[in-house]
Amino acid sequence: MNTPAAAASNRQLAAALSKAAELIRQGGTEQALGHCYALVEAYPDRPIALRYLGLALLQAQRYGEAERHLAEALSHEPASADLLNDLGVARLRQGALDEALDYFNRSLDIDPRHGDALGNLAALFTEKSQPARAQPYLQRLVAAQPLSGAAYAKVARNSLLLDNAEQAVRLGRRAVRLAPQLAEARLTLAEALESTGRFRQAKFQYLSVLGRNPRQVTALAQILSMKETKVDERHVREAQALLDSAALPAQASAQLHLALARYFDRHRHYDAAFGHLRSGNAISWKKQTFDSTLFRQAVDSIIDVFTDELLRSRSTHAAGRPRPIFILGMPRSGTTLVEQILASHSMVAAGGELSTITNLAAGMAHDGEPYPHGVRSRDSAGLSRLAAQYRKKLESISADAAHVTDKMPFNFMHLGLISVLFPDAAIIHCRRDPLDTCLSCYFTSFGERLLFASDLEALGHYYLDYRRLMAHWHAVLPQRILDVHYEDLVSDTEQTIRTLLDWCGLDWEQDCLQFYRTDRGIRTPSRWQVRQPIYHRSVGRWRDYEAHLQPLVEILAPALRSHDSRQAPQG
Repeated sequence: MNTPAAAASNRQLAAALSKAAELIRQGGTEQALGHCYALVEAYPDRPIALRYLGLALLQAQRYGEAERHLAEALSHEPASADLLNDLGVARLRQGALDEALDYFNRSLDIDPRHGDALGNLAALFTEKSQPARAQPYLQRLVAAQPLSGAAYAKVARNSLLLDNAEQAVRLGRRAVRLAPQLAEARLTLAEALESTGRFRQAKFQYLSVLGRNPRQVTALAQILSMKETKVDERHVREAQALLDSAALPAQASAQLHLALARYFDRHRHYDAAFGHLRSGNAISWKKQTFDSTLFRQAVDSIIDVFTDELLRSRSTHAAGRPRPIFILGMPRSGTTLVEQILASHSMVAAGGELSTITNLAAGMAHDGEPYPHGVRSRDSAGLSRLAAQYRKKLESISADAAHVTDKMPFNFMHLGLISVLFPDAAIIHCRRDPLDTCLSCYFTSFGERLLFASDLEALGHYYLDYRRLMAHWHAVLPQRILDVHYEDLVSDTEQTIRTLLDWCGLDWEQDCLQFYRTDRGIRTPSRWQVRQPIYHRSVGRWRDYEAHLQPLVEILAPALRSHDSRQAPQG
């Protein structure tokens, strides 16, 4: 019976819930927690009170406690799509991806148009580096919420992950039209614009975000990092002030330090630049788990397995279209530039950084033996199936091109597998001065993708193991690998490009010399450089930081001697 007392109690609960929702929305974590604990004490029999406490605990990153309260609420309301979604979030943030997937699917079983569950399922597949699996859920999300700028921002972000930059621009523009105040929409659009070379338009979006919030870290970092653009001094001051504040999260601090390093580098204040560079990378390194010894052992295993004898006995003898062109080497060694040159040819489609070979290698455990040892027991039929899987991926990039590039730098780890699966592939190894390469890696914010790049010692040892492995590949794969030196591309551009095209079996086309005019989406840190004519500024850049790099110089001494003498085998 809805008595006056019950109605008054319901009004009080509604007011308390409204306040809780507002506190959670504002990010007032401690205040929100205090209010929600009081709410549960006042209404212990109301699952909604437990849910709001769970949401406040999620915001406070106390995931285990959040899960307990949300599970208790679910025991009272087992058909709640909201609670199932919230529990999925709790499991997702604790890294239990499969359990999170189950909760999100159960939520959608109850409410197929549940926007949060659709968005979270997409986020889960993004976490798994599977943007293609995220796409259908995002399409359902925008169908369910056609006027939501946040929904369109999510699908635009996923389009970027799928390397469809033009689609990301279109969807990002729609997100901004629907929600001009939403920073996520403008930041996603800006990244898409940068990847397509529209740097002035990207800058406008970053400035629009900063106009509403001068301390928005991502927009501030991107403005400071943009090349060939004037940066207002107030943005430098804001970044410095944010770094001086104790409340800035570690990841945001690292982001701003690296952005200021790039800013001061452009202004030739090299000591200041390196100070920020060292501080930002030190923050990132604390979170990393890269182990140089384990990497060295992985290289040892690859060298041990992929002998000359095994490579001769395991060839698939498979050829077909499209013919793959593998562009590999250390990050920041010129792989994006080489791909841009080749993508300017009428017979070549750019595949970008494909994870397909890495995924095939990861799945090659056989008869209880992990990769690379499992390769020894694979028969020709099994290898041919793997090759067909990869070619299917290339066909999805371009059904018409005679050649498709794969510029995943870390394919240098898998050249043995590549040579077995694709005897017809062109393999291009990009090389650059070791110190310039390592310094450029140290300057680049790779996040968790390159765990070794945040520490100069780890970076130096990684480089030596990479060079050791490449020496092995040259020895066991003679005449299969073309070394392209970045310095040769700079000093003798046309002849180097002619050699490159000839290696790939391509006729000369003038457009390859004017590669910077080729219009395509590029998401790598080199997206600005490859849209300019060849320039010399990056050659010998390490000398600006020579006073700070002596420990790295000592580690790299063997590689420096080899590079200077240019005695390494050529293809």
